[in-house]
Amino acid sequence: MAAVLGLVVGSGAVATAWVLSGAGDGGAGTFTLVGRIRLAGAPGQAGTCSGDGPWSDIDKGALVTVYDAEGLVVATGTLGTGAYDDAAACTFPVIVRNVPDDSKSYGVRVGWHPRKDITNEVARTGELVQLLE
Repeated sequence: MAAVLGLVVGSGAVATAWVLSGAGDGGAGTFTLVGRIRLAGAPGQAGTCSGDGPWSDIDKGALVTVYDAEGLVVATGTLGTGAYDDAAACTFPVIVRNVPDDSKSYGVRVGWHPRKDITNEVARTGELVQLLE
């Protein structure tokens, strides 16, 4: 029984790594861009959150657009549910599937806010953290 449980847990870890690396996208030469979008918060806040005022478009389901180095839209995705992190920032997970892996850099735009340019490496490794202030 322990061997079967170990196999199931190990298989799950491999599958997660496979998907996060982009190998599970299904398209040749594509990957899944993952990262976080953060809005400044106030101390003591906890639970789920969403943007307000000039950030009112930042909420679960908000459009995330990915551009290639030429400025062409190559993929779109959405924000996940926002939650306050340990620093009381409202943080949203970003997931954009099937991003073509043939650009040196990418631009990431959330909602109607200015896009942030990132390298291919940052796009592929999940290091995208964009603080909107």
